[in-house]
Amino acid sequence: MKTPPPRAQGGPAILAALRADISSGKLAPGAVLRQAELAEQFGTSRIPVREALNSLQAEGLVQIEPNRGAYVTTLGADELHELFDLRVLLETDVLRRAVPLHTERSLRRLEAIQHELDGETAPLEWLRLDRAFHDELYAPGRRLRSQQMVASLRASVERFYLAQLGPEARRSGWNDEHQRLIALVRAGDPDGACAMLAQHLRETEKLAVSTLGSLI
Repeated sequence: MKTPPPRAQGGPAILAALRADISSGKLAPGAVLRQAELAEQFGTSRIPVREALNSLQAEGLVQIEPNRGAYVTTLGADELHELFDLRVLLETDVLRRAVPLHTERSLRRLEAIQHELDGETAPLEWLRLDRAFHDELYAPGRRLRSQQMVASLRASVERFYLAQLGPEARRSGWNDEHQRLIALVRAGDPDGACAMLAQHLRETEKLAVSTLGSLI
């Protein structure tokens, strides 16, 4: 009996699947992404695959070059430091604008996400909730273009620290820093909140750099 062909998936599903594989390290830095193979894998034509790869290139996860094709982006330590420098600049700016606009309702949403984070053990799900926490933290500032840039920068670096998000590693300190961020925002202290956020991102940077060699 023949194995049935894979069920065709649309562009958004292909994009999400490839992004998850890159973020989790299943597709390692430097891995070649062949359109024909991916189209067969997802049971579709090359068009949605090409669109997904173009989107991943815009996010900084994939590089597409003439005569070489597409491959998962490889970063060096200097590039990783630069990406975190940009994150600190952008994220402290959007947070500073958001702090005075937070309300009791938005703070309760933030606390609810953090409550889920405190009990989450699966690294990929924890990472999804962490993104939701930061999105909610910045949302009142309504800096949509800046937040899109933050999301792109984050997607470029989070695969470099996913492997170390164990309950006894960086993750516990990360959750403590989130709680301090909530307290500073609730107190209406933009300077304190931005300082805490910068520290939070720099600690994450150290973790990412420490795992860089093992992923490349």
